[in-house]
Amino acid sequence: MSTLSFTQSENARLEALSFIKKSIPATLWNKHVHEVQQLKQKCLQHPLFQLPILTRLNSQTLSLDQLKFIHINYFTAIVKNFTDTLSMVIYQALQLENHENIHEVDRIHAKAYARYLLSLNLIDELGFNTYELSLSSPARSHLVYFMDLLKLLQVNPLDPKQVVTEAYDLNQFNQPHLPSYNNLLLILACAELQVIKYSEALRINLEKYDVQFTYGYYACHGVVDHSEKLANDDNHEDDIWALLTQSYHSSQQHDYEQLLEQYLQLWQNFWSKMDKITT
Repeated sequence: MSTLSFTQSENARLEALSFIKKSIPATLWNKHVHEVQQLKQKCLQHPLFQLPILTRLNSQTLSLDQLKFIHINYFTAIVKNFTDTLSMVIYQALQLENHENIHEVDRIHAKAYARYLLSLNLIDELGFNTYELSLSSPARSHLVYFMDLLKLLQVNPLDPKQVVTEAYDLNQFNQPHLPSYNNLLLILACAELQVIKYSEALRINLEKYDVQFTYGYYACHGVVDHSEKLANDDNHEDDIWALLTQSYHSSQQHDYEQLLEQYLQLWQNFWSKMDKITT
């Protein structure tokens, strides 16, 4: 068996991205690239990514008890239901069968190519080893890894007394958007950006207390170097933006901006609450 498993086949991934780009008229693709890039920049420039708690985490100033509290709430906010949302957007790719952006001859194919890229994200989340398939296991899924981390931290993520309203608000945000392929893509793209930024900071602060805390979940998230670690967040994020570019509706730009602002504001509320409680 090859030690380079199918999930890391860059040729296949690039093939899928190439199909997606060519599946709509070039003028439309170029127009959408600009509009989607504006959304991404709007996201990156949001105050969420300049909050004081990021500095505090990166400088390892939070206590272990404070980090335990954050992890209980982070579980409710995103970890518990991330694969639920990802699974739903894979299902909703069926909307591409009748999508007016896509060349009619490519519409059925588009569903398969979109699901291929999204499934790379899902199987990564579910514990498929991206370098050696034989090492794959559901016990290594990111959700289970996070539960293992919480056990190591000796905390109960299901204790309602420990979970703040801001975490529940994020947990429930996706529900009304489950029927919308594009809305789910936008939510997931922003979620990936949040994960990339804040997971790195959480890992850095946890490492101060025990390097063991950085195994498992934080070997899959919060790693921004180029070593052979199982952290593919950047690829997953890029793929989601590409899929949104394909299915983007310029007439709904205002709605996308509103959705983006609502979701990012909930994350700002969450991390501001974490900052306040731990100050």
